[in-house]
Amino acid sequence: MAYAQSQFESFHNTILFGYDSSKELRERRDTLLNDLKNNISGDAPAYQTFYQGSYALDTGIRPLDGNPDMDIGIIFDCSPEDYADPLKLKKFVHDALERHNRSVTIRRPCVTVTYYKDGVATHHIDMAVYSVNANDQTNIAWCRSTTPLADREWVVSEARELSDAINDRFEGDDRNQFRRVVRALKRWRDQHIGHKNTPSIGLTVAAYKWFSPRYDAMDGKPRDLVAIRDLVDQMLAYWGLRLNVHLPVAPHSDLFERMSDKQMEDLKGRLVALRDSLNEAAKQPDTHEACKILSKQFGEDFPVPAKVDTTKQTSAGVSVSGRSA
Repeated sequence: MAYAQSQFESFHNTILFGYDSSKELRERRDTLLNDLKNNISGDAPAYQTFYQGSYALDTGIRPLDGNPDMDIGIIFDCSPEDYADPLKLKKFVHDALERHNRSVTIRRPCVTVTYYKDGVATHHIDMAVYSVNANDQTNIAWCRSTTPLADREWVVSEARELSDAINDRFEGDDRNQFRRVVRALKRWRDQHIGHKNTPSIGLTVAAYKWFSPRYDAMDGKPRDLVAIRDLVDQMLAYWGLRLNVHLPVAPHSDLFERMSDKQMEDLKGRLVALRDSLNEAAKQPDTHEACKILSKQFGEDFPVPAKVDTTKQTSAGVSVSGRSA
């Protein structure tokens, strides 16, 4: 059997986006936070910032369009009742960050700062605005600049608690494999899903719910192919009329709720094809042939070694086991 573990790890190293190793994005982040501190209106409440999304989870990948992002939360020291119109706080952020060398846009979930080179977006940073309610829950400011006043709202959103829950789910080698599997699924999505209604956080939370680490029972080495296959099997096993993946923290919403029935049907078909390809690859006696199959699912960044360098067959009877987190 060809598990192609070294190729999975090489693939992971190619697609991962480590924000702290990206000098340009790191410098942009520091500049924005300094601009916010130095330029925000004196009428704005005090605030603190935190990292969220793939930055906080260490599951970022290099996007196919070359426009990486970072997510930052800004928690103002106020309650939703203090600012019944959440747009006021978002405008404080917008006005503090507006500069000639970048665009600043108030979107429904965040304030987005985009940088360009020769008219092409190179990267962007999303800054979500929060307040804290009487139950000590963070509420996100949910509105665009064009949203009618009656439709502007505060929505419970426990972003920090979500990051903590996912980061604490696994430890050590199990956590490393979890992150490799999540990154592989996110790249698979980018390759095969042509819409944004299958969000990467949905795949990440699906892995939080159903991922189990997998290792070779003989030598203890990780088996990412089997871990991905088993995760996809679990996603399909829990499929009812649709796949429902709920946040483990408030507001406990279904992360795939925006998907139409047609999109959901397409996702299921593509997951079945992924599972079948993983099974087919594992049966190959030659790693070269296995990787040809896998590269069709994960894209050209998945390495296909020369045929003469492969043909390492796993001994008969070797099983794959999991470890508890």
